[in-house]
Amino acid sequence: MYLRKKAIVRGCMAAFALAASLSAQADDNLRINGFLTAGVTGSDVKSLPPCPATGYSGAMVPAANCTTVTSATKPMQYGPYYDHIQNGGDWNNDTILGLQTDYKIDDHSSMTAQFVSYGVQDYQVVDTWAYATWKPTNSWQFRVGRQRVPFYMLSEQLDVGMSYPWVRPPVEMYTNPVNSYDGISAKYTWMLGDWSGDLNFITGQAPSSSNSPYIPLGFIIKNIRGMTFNIYEGNWTFHGGANIGNVNLNLQDDKTPGQMFNNLNQLLTAAGNGGIADQLASYYNLGTIYDNGSLLVMSEISDLRYSNGSILQDPMDGYILIGYHIGNFLPNFTYSMTRTNSQGNSNRQTAINQINGNLNSAQMMAFKNQQLSACQAGGLSQSTCIGNGINALNGAEQALANQGMQERMYTLGLRWDMTPKMSTKLEYSYVTGLGSNYGGFGGGGWGQFSDAPLGGHASIYSFVVNAMF
Repeated sequence: MYLRKKAIVRGCMAAFALAASLSAQADDNLRINGFLTAGVTGSDVKSLPPCPATGYSGAMVPAANCTTVTSATKPMQYGPYYDHIQNGGDWNNDTILGLQTDYKIDDHSSMTAQFVSYGVQDYQVVDTWAYATWKPTNSWQFRVGRQRVPFYMLSEQLDVGMSYPWVRPPVEMYTNPVNSYDGISAKYTWMLGDWSGDLNFITGQAPSSSNSPYIPLGFIIKNIRGMTFNIYEGNWTFHGGANIGNVNLNLQDDKTPGQMFNNLNQLLTAAGNGGIADQLASYYNLGTIYDNGSLLVMSEISDLRYSNGSILQDPMDGYILIGYHIGNFLPNFTYSMTRTNSQGNSNRQTAINQINGNLNSAQMMAFKNQQLSACQAGGLSQSTCIGNGINALNGAEQALANQGMQERMYTLGLRWDMTPKMSTKLEYSYVTGLGSNYGGFGGGGWGQFSDAPLGGHASIYSFVVNAMF
């Protein structure tokens, strides 16, 4: 069934490409582009085995030899790094195939569609772009439909491996769980002497159907509104932006980390905390590129904040790349990092204090009795259920602490442009600066790992081929 599904998807993509090619021959207004990334990625990381279910919605047992469980009935463990890079080599992790069509309706309007198939999503085809463009003047441009989220300096180039030096952009920065949004954007382009730039405004919403393929979290961002700018001068590019939106998590989805957040949300609300189901998120980003044809420097920083004392991750992220063009080769080094900002750490400590300070409140006692009854209904004795409940409570506090993020990555890479439209990339990355309250190696969270990693560090190896037409 799996092979048949892949064959159908690939057949559809091939048929689409053939039809588009034939149409392009008949209509000069139609332009077709495509891009591909294929290769192998692996890691030496090992993670702790999942903890046993407890019969409680808290469903976590703190121990030195296990990590979290996401529900009372389904002990689950996700891929060790970035939810898809596993121990050993895998040929699907970074495989991406995309086709983009642009049709010029007239001198002022056009349509654009982009379809992408991700190996990490079993080669399902996703419509990442589907919008109409209207340009009333040379300075103003309006788009309506599905577009890339403008959260990053490289938002427009996401998935197009030929457009950036890495195998994948630094995951410490490029890990927003949504890639596209449905809405309206307005862009104003200007020139002043040797300087030029653009100012962009957006509004809309991002449904779970446009999630990043690497983060299996059900949610929707409503009422997105934001502004970004780009400035160009000689060898320099400057980028900045501010975006806000209302994040609504799907806490009932047992196939994603949403169920684990639901378990925590029940406990938090019983303790008097505002919970995590609905949050106002603010995202700020600054970046720059310097490229004089020999020296390449790229850097970006961002800050994500949630409202309502949320225990969700509030990371500050950043990276800097230094590379040097030697003929068709680009050796490069990247330092990237992520860490929870001070407000996020304060929110998590407040939540833990609320749990400990309200253990005997009427609301918390009702919650405990409800969980005890549910546990006994599963056939366990009262004493076992009480013991499991204590463990689940302690485990929930550990999970709150581990929602913090701390990670550093050092990456050595080599890009070789074999032709103007094909390149190969080889990378070695060392991830460190991790910490977890599980396993006894300090605090600081799991970084971009979805499970507590043994030893608090890992090596990642990648080799890919990029192509485009």
